[in-house]
Amino acid sequence: MPEENSAPRQGLPVIAGVLVCALLAAIAIEAVLNLDFKQPFIGYGLGGAFLLFLAARPGWSRVALVGGLGTIGVAATVWGRYEGVATLLVQVMGPLGLASLLVMSCAILWRGREVESASYRALLPGAALTFLTLGAQYSLNMASLIHARTLDLYAYAFDGALGFQPSFVLGKMLNANPWLFPAVKVSYEGIVLAMAALYAGFMARREKPLWELIELLFAPAMVGYLFFSVFPVCGPHYAFAVDFPNAYLPYPMLHRLALESIPVLPAFPRNAVPSLHLTWALLIWLNTRGLSRWARVVAAVLAVATVFDTLATGEHYLFDLIVSLPFTLWMQACMVRTVKFSARERWLPAVAGCAMFLGWLVIGRFGFHWMVSSRYLVWSLAVVSSAVSLVWAMKLPAMIPEMITQPKPGIELKAMTAVVR
Repeated sequence: MPEENSAPRQGLPVIAGVLVCALLAAIAIEAVLNLDFKQPFIGYGLGGAFLLFLAARPGWSRVALVGGLGTIGVAATVWGRYEGVATLLVQVMGPLGLASLLVMSCAILWRGREVESASYRALLPGAALTFLTLGAQYSLNMASLIHARTLDLYAYAFDGALGFQPSFVLGKMLNANPWLFPAVKVSYEGIVLAMAALYAGFMARREKPLWELIELLFAPAMVGYLFFSVFPVCGPHYAFAVDFPNAYLPYPMLHRLALESIPVLPAFPRNAVPSLHLTWALLIWLNTRGLSRWARVVAAVLAVATVFDTLATGEHYLFDLIVSLPFTLWMQACMVRTVKFSARERWLPAVAGCAMFLGWLVIGRFGFHWMVSSRYLVWSLAVVSSAVSLVWAMKLPAMIPEMITQPKPGIELKAMTAVVR
């Protein structure tokens, strides 16, 4: 690993550097004292910066500094508040990420961007990822302010038209196997770490930050947030809290269901359609091309695990996941940079993905009587739509040139394996 003291200082003047670093340290202390690191989007969002810090291959002295500062932060947030291994991991990653941002920022300010080029490539996307996740944590309830009532009954009816309720069935399976809870919690909530791990895998292949990868993760969130208000849904765990996952309406009685919007407590975010968790997991998997075989396998396992997690926890209906597949195709096609948007292999899947996604929203909202007429027809449409979306997305051109160039020796996406342990 490179030594941090091997190059001359080129940063801010000494007094200015000390003052700015002191200000950043004060902000970090305030964050440790006031942020709720048990919240996954906060803890893991900051934790992603720690993975990028490691990907910058810092010297051992800097790793020790971040470890020491992070340990102090962990002690301040965890002491006397232990709530299990899965929660502890979130609480540990948050202070470590905060310490990483502080150390990288001070190093760049003190020694200059040219000298600290690796830290610079890690700091900016780390800060952007933190901004994305913190913003998500505090803005998820925006749709709740607009929609006091949700369309959960419509999503529930769609799942029932398949002949059973997948989320209820998997929820009962999860309750019957409580030893799975920690793994489900980590793999579901740790999607932000997987985002950082994806970035870390390509970071050393370009001298400047890979903003395209950050945009790839931002875009679904921004577009998805808009559709949370178009088709507001909370998930069966919230809308049917009394019955989930033990009881649901049998298929023969489904046709008697009178669909209407239902009131759900505003504390529960309307963030189910589309499922951003599955969208992100699929985008991470689709964009591991050019990385090691193990990185691709781990990303695929994460995507499969996310399907189980989203349903078994009652955070989503199967309808939400089916809708997410063409949404993923749409987002991936729009984000491809190796060919122009005017190229047929880019605009056609983007348009097709958008059309299928919007089509499913129309079916979910207005097609109930048609859906309950034949479960085979519903299954056929779901399978065809999902297969077309997935296969087409796999055949899209590489998103960025770095995904089709040979990696430098020793560059692997090792950090991603930590996400599904």
